[in-house]
Amino acid sequence: MIKTVAVATLAALVAAVVISLAAGYGRMSLSILLGGIVGLLNFVFLSKSISGLLNADNVAPVMLIFNMVRLIVVMGVLFVLIYLKLAEIIGLSIGLTVSFLVVMATGYIGSGKKS
Repeated sequence: MIKTVAVATLAALVAAVVISLAAGYGRMSLSILLGGIVGLLNFVFLSKSISGLLNADNVAPVMLIFNMVRLIVVMGVLFVLIYLKLAEIIGLSIGLTVSFLVVMATGYIGSGKKS
């Protein structure tokens, strides 16, 4: 499922970047791509964390701390990108939204399939 989400997210990001480039927003395109990649990496690490939590007999405090560290790292990366003016806030938001919507749509479509 993770591979399916990754491929679908990258395809949607490429489409969003191409649309942005066609509209003449060069810097925005990079921001959309960066936001989508951050969102995709966040999803991958979140899924690994949830798999670890579900496979464990008891919830280890280390896993809970790992989730908090993951969130802090994502926020830190977004802060650095914005602070150093490497990306625009709107583009990052669009990229994160595209990534989130693809994860939601893939999960919804995958939930209808019989095992």
